[in-house]
Amino acid sequence: MLTDEMLCTAAAEADSALCNSLLATMGQEHVFSARFERRMNRLLHRARHPVLYPLLQRAACFLLLVILAGTTWLTVDVQARAAFFAWVRQQYESFTEYRFVASAPDSLDLSIPEPAWVPEGFEKQKQTITDTTSMMVYTDSDGRMISFIYSRGADATSLFLLPQDAVMQTVSVNGQDADFYLESDPESANALVWLSASGDTIYCLTAPLPASTLIQIAESIPA
Repeated sequence: MLTDEMLCTAAAEADSALCNSLLATMGQEHVFSARFERRMNRLLHRARHPVLYPLLQRAACFLLLVILAGTTWLTVDVQARAAFFAWVRQQYESFTEYRFVASAPDSLDLSIPEPAWVPEGFEKQKQTITDTTSMMVYTDSDGRMISFIYSRGADATSLFLLPQDAVMQTVSVNGQDADFYLESDPESANALVWLSASGDTIYCLTAPLPASTLIQIAESIPA
């Protein structure tokens, strides 16, 4: 189980990593992408019309809470260190970061991938969707939870994992290498992270299920 102390430690590390990457880019001229400008315009529009977005605000809070409970959350960062296709993976003391470092396409794929198969007894309870990211939550009668999140490459996007006592293993999803994080506690959520064939979309499944089951779910998701 994630404790407040573990979350605070990871948050402090993430904050330090973010600050260091920002300092490394100070003094460098930056041209914002067309997508970034569009998203900022939408944020300004929402600020001017806050009453129109109460459901989206609640969904964003739900997304954050579920991701923390499932050992994953999203944040923003700006610099890469090791190649992992269009995403890079970096290991810190208490968390692992997958960061998008390629150029985001101007055109968006509006399709919403989701599992065509989940284990018997699981039903979808919640779904949160933005332009480039979606979060889906499935639960069963025993209270177990499967969370599925994907993020299409967008400017300065990172996926963070907070494994409690996990060992990372390389597995295969549809013939491509994927990272499986196996927790020592069988009641804790294991995690499976993989990329699309094009390398610009990242997927993450978390659930207290074995690798074989998570891989079966992953391979049922349209590429």
